[in-house]
Amino acid sequence: MLKKYMAINRSAILMACLLSSAALFAQNPTATGTINATLINKNGIALVFVTDPAGVSLGASGTSAASLNFGTISAFGPLAGGVTRPSVSAASYTVRTIFDVFVITDGGNTTNYNLLVSLAAAAATGLSYKVDAVTLTTTGQTVQTNAAYNTAVPHNLDLIVSTAAPGAGGPAVGTPITTTINFTATAN
Repeated sequence: MLKKYMAINRSAILMACLLSSAALFAQNPTATGTINATLINKNGIALVFVTDPAGVSLGASGTSAASLNFGTISAFGPLAGGVTRPSVSAASYTVRTIFDVFVITDGGNTTNYNLLVSLAAAAATGLSYKVDAVTLTTTGQTVQTNAAYNTAVPHNLDLIVSTAAPGAGGPAVGTPITTTINFTATAN
């Protein structure tokens, strides 16, 4: 009788092994591993343009490639919201808006930055541009020194328009005028 029980136990154990091994093979196999990664964190800064509450709403505000639209301008008459006309003379008039520059640092060894501004190409006939009190050219010019990081710093953009007739030194009338202004923040 003992032999019969041992045979039954062997059969039961063999059946359990076969059934459990089938269940094990039915599961998805897994494997694990690791990667040792190395990185070098370098200091850096980023410059973004932000709409100032008193100025024109910037297109793509909060990015480093914003756009600004003065709308239709003239020496007299209404201007778009956020645009002012600080001066009008017989020779020219100026329209202005305010925008903010926000330079972000990653906490490197620099405490402030200098801001340089330039035109990407020469201004169209009869037009000139200023950021704050600096008349812009195609050469980078310092607009601000020792500016604080992580702060929205307001700047004025002036467009000075000659009142001379087109062909006599004045700009084209009724034609959209565009320009690109480059800003460079350099860590001190």
